[in-house]
Amino acid sequence: MAVALLLVSFLVGLFFYREGTAMLDAEIRGRALYVARELSSMTVDDIITDNRHEIYKKLTPLFVAADDAHPGSDILYAMIYRRDGKLIIGSTATAAFFNTDSYFYSLPTGDKLTIDHVILSPAMMRATEPVFFFNQAGVYDLTISVMAGEDRVGYVRVGVSSQRYAKKFTGLVKKGSVALIGILLVGMAFSQIITIGITKPIRKLSDAADRLSQQNWETPFPVEGKDEISKLGHAFNQMALTLKQREASLSNWNRDLFILHTAGLDLMESLEIETLVAKIAARAEDLVRSDTTAVSVINGKNFTLQYLGVHGSKKQLLREQELPLEAGGVYNWLACYGTPLLIPDAQADFRLDGEHMKALGVKTLMTVPLWSSNTLTGMLTVINKKGGTGFDKHDLRLFTVFGNLAGAALQNASLYTDLREKMLELKSAQQQLVHSSKMAAIGELAANIAHEINNPLTSVLGYTTYLLKTVDLADSPRRMLGMMEQETLRVRKIIRNLLDFSRQKPSWMQPADLLLPIKETVALVQGMAESSAVRVIEEYPAIPVIVYMDHDEIKQVFINIAQNALQAMPSGGEFRVRLSTVRDHQAVVEFGDTGVGIAPENLDKIFEPFFSTKENGDGTGLGLSISYRIIQNHGGKIEAASQVGQGTVFRVTLPLHQKMPFKDEADRRRGETTT
Repeated sequence: MAVALLLVSFLVGLFFYREGTAMLDAEIRGRALYVARELSSMTVDDIITDNRHEIYKKLTPLFVAADDAHPGSDILYAMIYRRDGKLIIGSTATAAFFNTDSYFYSLPTGDKLTIDHVILSPAMMRATEPVFFFNQAGVYDLTISVMAGEDRVGYVRVGVSSQRYAKKFTGLVKKGSVALIGILLVGMAFSQIITIGITKPIRKLSDAADRLSQQNWETPFPVEGKDEISKLGHAFNQMALTLKQREASLSNWNRDLFILHTAGLDLMESLEIETLVAKIAARAEDLVRSDTTAVSVINGKNFTLQYLGVHGSKKQLLREQELPLEAGGVYNWLACYGTPLLIPDAQADFRLDGEHMKALGVKTLMTVPLWSSNTLTGMLTVINKKGGTGFDKHDLRLFTVFGNLAGAALQNASLYTDLREKMLELKSAQQQLVHSSKMAAIGELAANIAHEINNPLTSVLGYTTYLLKTVDLADSPRRMLGMMEQETLRVRKIIRNLLDFSRQKPSWMQPADLLLPIKETVALVQGMAESSAVRVIEEYPAIPVIVYMDHDEIKQVFINIAQNALQAMPSGGEFRVRLSTVRDHQAVVEFGDTGVGIAPENLDKIFEPFFSTKENGDGTGLGLSISYRIIQNHGGKIEAASQVGQGTVFRVTLPLHQKMPFKDEADRRRGETTT
């Protein structure tokens, strides 16, 4: 029995000795790891900047004794390295050292300590976990990486003496041995069993806590039995499950908030409606994983919902639709109440046409109102969630917040568009005001000129013509009188042009084919083109192009442009006349030549009265001004583009009297080009 008790006591003492040794080892390791991590956090900026002085100042307190009863620190040395493994600075209690392969240090006991391999080995530099080793002098050597974010910027290496802890442990062993001899002789067997029964589950619980701290959300503690430890383990498992759920929820909310934040910044940067709608669709897909996103506006005139933009798999099906806001419908309900709406099953909801939803492939949808200054202006709708699942209340909350952001962004874009249009209207009004002022001045001038000059001019012209017809003159006087007659006729022409330009005579407007005045113009200038060796190319659609116009006035514009083009090609060239239609229901007539071109500084002046680029006074400078006014009265516009030495293109745009095929469709039905 005594042998058994002695054996039990020995085993108990051995157990506690081993556990104490392990705890001593863990304590020293923990001490070394704590010091190394503290150094890492304190010196990371100094390591990056290679500031030895600041590092040394932070190393010095490590070697100060914790209390008077234990002189000297348990930290023997500390070394700071760069990321390439080269030593920045090392320090002991007595001195600092730098780049050496080894360093000798005398311990307080008189022993000499050798620090081998001051420069880190490649294995230590590659290690992702702290590196421990225990040398023969009883020193725990620890090396850890210094991280700045995700980047490794250096290393910290410390040496901790085990002597102080060993002395403390030796004293405890002696006292424990005495106590065991007195106490454990009787109850060693029971103590051993109880100790093992308690420490084992506690150790498991500690391990489970460690795994939990590393975000290992598996069931961390196996529950066996109904004792207190098992109950504690069950509570621990419940806590781990709750933490897992809350961590997942927090992660989802962080993701949603980040998407909303970036979406708000992205949307507020866009002022073009088309670009903004595309961004809204992309952000909605990121936020609620929608398959199709539609932005619609309410047409207050016919009380319908018109799609402003659709993105996703249902784009082609929804793009051209106009939905009436009928009583009892989903969109009418939203328009009336202005609150977000979630429909989990669109094909079964009584507010929707189930067959129509089934034909469109709509299974679930969410829609939120878009507000502008407390006025409902549109709706933002997402259709079908990717992955086959339906939208839920969490999606609706997020989508509602996103809808507010989208509504504000659309309002900004709309205000920007309105402002831009108003600025263009203001600019046009200013130009018209300036033009009207010029017309008034020219009209007054023309009236005075006509009154003061016409009468004497008629007399001069009449007598000159009479002399040429009735008097037999020599060649030289006759030639002079002929020149006088021609110049007098030119003066009369200028006066008539001034009168025509100043008079706002009413136009005789009616629907007509624009091709007729074009062909008449080409026929009139054909002889002039042939005499100048100019090739005329005509391109017309095969169908009539009907515009609301005054035939004679439009013909006058075309003749003036054609004559200017031919006069710009005295040595021959190519004169191209082209008629087409464009998508905004406009007819476009283009007159292009390969003549001398117009200087860039004169392009903005060619439509001003009395401005002419013709030499020797051949032009009055009123032809294009009159043409500009005529086209403007017809609700169109006239533009010119030119390059010196390459030619000029005049582009006349007039509104169609009725909807016509677009340019690409008309091209398919165009007849052969005539030359």
